Amino acid sequence: MAGICNIPFRLLMEDMGAGGTVSELVSSHGINHGNQRTLDMLKIDKREEVVGLQLFGEDAESLTRAALKCEEFNPGWIDINMGCPVNKVVQKGGGSAMMKEIEKLAPLFEEMRSKMNIPLSIKIRTGWDSENRNAAEILKIAHNSGLEWVAIHGRTRTQQYTGLADWNFIEGLHDERKIPLVGNGDLHHPILVSDRLQHSRCDALMIARGALRNPFIFLESLDPAYA
Repeated sequence: MAGICNIPFRLLMEDMGAGGTVSELVSSHGINHGNQRTLDMLKIDKREEVVGLQLFGEDAESLTRAALKCEEFNPGWIDINMGCPVNKVVQKGGGSAMMKEIEKLAPLFEEMRSKMNIPLSIKIRTGWDSENRNAAEILKIAHNSGLEWVAIHGRTRTQQYTGLADWNFIEGLHDERKIPLVGNGDLHHPILVSDRLQHSRCDALMIARGALRNPFIFLESLDPAYA
């Protein structure tokens, strides 16, 4: 959603019924270096009611510094993107690559929480690949570190956006987790969203590309005609 989740788009999604929105992916290093184009991506319109700022990076020091700068823009929360599969992010240790070294996560989360004054969340995938689907372990770390919720996309990093999101895996996390869970993946049509809303064990659903294709998807998903 790079270049998409800006202020006008987020305001439109709120008007269409989204319960909350998030910024496009913002580099923690760009923030810390004072890049004006990057800082402009942190701006929030006074009309926005529920909006978070989404960061990517790979180390506690840079992410914490960036998060503190983000707080100056008054977001509702800050989200660390640990699900981005794009090579230029992953090759530097950010995005989905953070799921490969989970021993680093608790110190990172705890460092950020100790300095921040607003909620912190993460977005992950089911794992790096089909042999390493470690989302359940990350949920436990997130809970123990005081994070507010975890959003999970139902594919591994190696899948990129191919195949289908594994909602059986997402729903199967319900009994193991102690932290609110937001499900994401393949919610591209109001009928699919409506059905998932009725039957999901997740606490919330996240729509991304589906809103780009159809900005009315939030309204239509709550329409009884699609139930």
